Amino acid sequence: MTKETINYYKAGYVDGYAAAQIEMLTLGTNRADDIRKQRLLKVPEISKDDYSLGFLDGQNEYQDDYSMNAAFGFDL
Repeated sequence: MTKETINYYKAGYVDGYAAAQIEMLTLGTNRADDIRKQRLLKVPEISKDDYSLGFLDGQNEYQDDYSMNAAFGFDL
């Protein structure tokens, strides 16, 4: 059997992207930081930095995607 490993950067990235999307769709009523703090409780101490960096990158990617869509007039 092989041991599964979790890539916490990728997990954080996906969570950050989703959190930014949720925050945008709910007009800021669901704070992305609250989502990050809640999810971070389940991440092992050694991987917290990787998760946090991935989370921030995911948020930034969503904001970039949203800005590009708005700039070119795509339906959001």
